Amino acid sequence: MKLNPLHAALHATSGRLLALFALLALAAALLIAGALRVSADEEYDLKLVPSSSKQSTTLTIDGAASRTVAYDGAVARFRVVVERDSALEARQAGALVVSALRDAVDENCTTGEPDNADHTADPTCISPNGLQTVNFRLGQVWDWTEEGRVLRGWEYEYRLQIAIRGTGFAGGLVDLVIGAGGDSLQFDGLDFTASRRAEVERMALLDAIDDAQATADSIAEHMGYEIVRVVELSPVGNLTASRTTLESAEAAVADDSFEPTPVFGGSESVTSRVRMVFELRPMPGAETTNAPDGS
Repeated sequence: MKLNPLHAALHATSGRLLALFALLALAAALLIAGALRVSADEEYDLKLVPSSSKQSTTLTIDGAASRTVAYDGAVARFRVVVERDSALEARQAGALVVSALRDAVDENCTTGEPDNADHTADPTCISPNGLQTVNFRLGQVWDWTEEGRVLRGWEYEYRLQIAIRGTGFAGGLVDLVIGAGGDSLQFDGLDFTASRRAEVERMALLDAIDDAQATADSIAEHMGYEIVRVVELSPVGNLTASRTTLESAEAAVADDSFEPTPVFGGSESVTSRVRMVFELRPMPGAETTNAPDGS
């Protein structure tokens, strides 16, 4: 079959267009493949890059230091315990004892030192806050018998405390509250206090830091190292010596044979501890073979 010139020209043009499209598709495929290969190669190379990290040499030291703080106050703890057949009777009897304690404190203690105080005289009761209520309870008391539980009565319990300035009147304070409370009073204890304790603890902590620093300097110098910096510092805690406590004091007797309760003040030792971690590096010219095996 013979094509006319127009058909022949169209046929040739379409053939060339198809060939051109095929070349373009091939080129695009090659470009995409190359791009994918480059992307894959870059990701692979990033994963193979090693991280450069150098482990530092550290030294851990515990430091400790102690300071002494003198007692400059005392706290007496006691309670009034009364048992009666009824709640009203127990409350009334207990309130009378508490009132007697209050009157004794008001009569013998002051909230501050008078301007004309005689410092050569015996110590007096100075209580800035006076008598303080700690706890109050009124409840039933039961007994167990062959017939079961039976009501024995009602118990009134009133806990109090009083803090004084100075330690010279500590024994007098014991005698004061026992004498006013009588047989209804139970003395729970006398504790000494130190108003400068927090300040002394901070000073001991600074001494403990100096102690740890000096020990680290000595060890590092002996090993041929020098301290770069402090990596970590943490207080370990404070250790305090036991305080003097008077328990279960004997009842005071208001006669010529009465002997005041002897109480001796004193001081306590406060120990602060600290843990420090130092980063070390070899001194210039020192052999690195002297490095310790661990931190």
